[in-house]
Amino acid sequence: SRMAGGYNPLMVRARVYKTEGVVLRHQGLGDADKIITVYCPYVGKLRVVGKGVLKPRSRVGGHVEPLSRVSLLIAKGTNLDVISQVSPIDSFVGLRDDLERTAQGLYVAELLDLFTGEEDASPELYEAFLETLNALTINRDGGLVLRRFELRLLSILGFAPELDSCVSCRGSEFRGGAWFSPRSGGVLCSECAEGDGTARPMSRDAVVSFRYLRNSEATAIAEKVTPEQLAGEMELALSRYIRYQLERDVRSAGFLDRLAALPQRRS
Repeated sequence: SRMAGGYNPLMVRARVYKTEGVVLRHQGLGDADKIITVYCPYVGKLRVVGKGVLKPRSRVGGHVEPLSRVSLLIAKGTNLDVISQVSPIDSFVGLRDDLERTAQGLYVAELLDLFTGEEDASPELYEAFLETLNALTINRDGGLVLRRFELRLLSILGFAPELDSCVSCRGSEFRGGAWFSPRSGGVLCSECAEGDGTARPMSRDAVVSFRYLRNSEATAIAEKVTPEQLAGEMELALSRYIRYQLERDVRSAGFLDRLAALPQRRS
């Protein structure tokens, strides 16, 4: 999952430049073209045009589907840059073989898209993104992988929730129970939670699990499975926190919820 070496960020100043990246999404542009949104380690998020990708014989179209890791040769354009060449690096086949894992991968991609502006580069975030897509293909509990990525993304971008002590009084005992507040930015003690309309009770198990995920490597959670009630509590807490930061819903999260509610997923 390591990034390809030898890339010079100064190359983006040239008329033609090369970068690797992972496709987040695309949208139609005319009858045959598409605008491809791709996240790259050193140039950040780019919107580039894929010429003729909808044509049956396109040499580009099959390689720029969402969740494809590719190497791109890009030509500077007047408004948007244009893909000149593309070659595949990884298609994350393990994600595409399962609808739920595909949906989880698309959720991670949308989250990255919503939290980043164009050309806001973070090699650390790109590496976390790759690590998460790979982990989704092998880990028993995809929900744990998502919670870990949410925490990593929030931390890298400066939005990490406080989990070690009360955000307000800095106490760490939580004798009256812990509360989690999107507005305050993390865990509160029961006294400080009074008057915070966004605060909700949080179990000690959830606080401990969040701390563990925050500090763990992806490989360390490969075989772990979270009890259903705890998993639901953790998902709800972070989804409320993320919604508060973004001031909007994450569209693909709704699809994940509907997918989880299907009868065959409950067994």
